[in-house]
Amino acid sequence: MPETTVVAVVPSKVLAVGGEQHSGWLPADAAVPLDTPTRRVEFKFEVQFDGRGYLLCYSSSDGSLYGDTWHESQADAERVAHEEFGVQAHEWQRA
Repeated sequence: MPETTVVAVVPSKVLAVGGEQHSGWLPADAAVPLDTPTRRVEFKFEVQFDGRGYLLCYSSSDGSLYGDTWHESQADAERVAHEEFGVQAHEWQRA
């Protein structure tokens, strides 16, 4: 597996997570589950180059939430970070 290189980072961004409503089927007359609680969580974002494309990696400071997505360009990765997480262009620090 090729080694990745960090090309940009947002070291700290606090986001509200949770608040999802129940979706899916419930039996007739069943109680509707409450929305998931909303909490504020600190995240770190990185864009990494893997030799062929760019990974947008994100993780919460407590390690409970994390993931990544692959993109053909750094601009695409940063656009998705903006669309999905609200990361603004000025928040990125170039590595």
